[in-house]
Amino acid sequence: MIQASELFSDEVLQDPYPTFDRLLADGNVHYLADQQLYVVLGFDAIREVLADPATYSSNLVALLTTGAESAELQVADTGGVDVLATSDPPTHTTHRALVQPRFSQRAVRDLQSDIDALLEPRIKQLVADGGGDWMRSIATTVPVRVIGYILGLPEDDFDQLAAWSDDAIALVSGVATPERIGEAMMRVIEFSAYLGKHLDAAVEIRTGAMLDIIADAVADGTLKRDQGTMFLVQLVTAGAESTTSLLGTCARLVASDASVQAELRADPWRIPALVEEAVRLESPFRGHFRTTTCATTLDGVDIEEGARLMLLWGASNRDSSTFDHPAEINFDRPQPRSHHSFGRGIHFCIGAHLARLEACRAIELLLAATSDVRMSTGVVRYVPSLVVRRLAELELSVS
Repeated sequence: MIQASELFSDEVLQDPYPTFDRLLADGNVHYLADQQLYVVLGFDAIREVLADPATYSSNLVALLTTGAESAELQVADTGGVDVLATSDPPTHTTHRALVQPRFSQRAVRDLQSDIDALLEPRIKQLVADGGGDWMRSIATTVPVRVIGYILGLPEDDFDQLAAWSDDAIALVSGVATPERIGEAMMRVIEFSAYLGKHLDAAVEIRTGAMLDIIADAVADGTLKRDQGTMFLVQLVTAGAESTTSLLGTCARLVASDASVQAELRADPWRIPALVEEAVRLESPFRGHFRTTTCATTLDGVDIEEGARLMLLWGASNRDSSTFDHPAEINFDRPQPRSHHSFGRGIHFCIGAHLARLEACRAIELLLAATSDVRMSTGVVRYVPSLVVRRLAELELSVS
């Protein structure tokens, strides 16, 4: 039986994969008795959970938080409003139908020129400077602007949106200090009030964007107002965070492996394969919760009704029983999209097509503007969080 500290110490959060390998060798499902939490690591076990939303509810029932002076964790109940990613059928079906058309492959493809307009000047400046922090200049700035544009929020507010999104992520990070939690809580309240104001205004003054769709759903009773506001919070934070993480991983893989970079320069058509391997190797979210609606058995482990589970995407994506040489990049990997980083089934990430396009365009434009890209330092550090896996910085040297 494992302890929470084995999975969530700072050392393991920075490099969880040796621990995942060790645990997977002993089984796909492990119980953390000190937290009354089941962690699911195996590919097949997670696939079984995702295929059965009736047994494994997505309602937001818990958050992990560290103790004030230790690495031990506590599972805390939450009174959050469940929408989209944390709602169950039939509610989830209604929620997804509202926004699915705006995130379809065709709709996202039409955004390419707008995405390029955000990426090109920033990459040009990075090259002119001889390099810099890819995370600060590209990865954390572009995705939130794309989401803001899709929603129809004022362009002048995009920097503030990025700051608020970081506050929301810090609030659920599980490792923030009490002072940071208090500060983040106040900022998230501001964030919600801001989005609520624009939601109300969109009923009368149309934006021509997704904000109108959410406003209409509130006006006709499909969504309650607090659901509409939380819908927007989730689209901004989760959507931007996933893409930010993916942009960072893609650039790191290119800059840290000369053979990978050479192959992509010789054959840019392989960039989508790189993106798929990047999101498999480093899932943007470490995991998501489920709760059982009835007693069940998962991979031979009996689980009681009302149990909490954490699905560890990063572990399942490197399960050697499913992926050959899982820690390596393979541009010709069979079924390259079989990973769980974007979820699967009814909760497949609504913004997956958008994240893929932004990552592909960023790497294509970076390679086109340079002859060589390297990491300025071999040190890689991730943002401290129990929830997200995002590079804190990525200093590049380019020519």
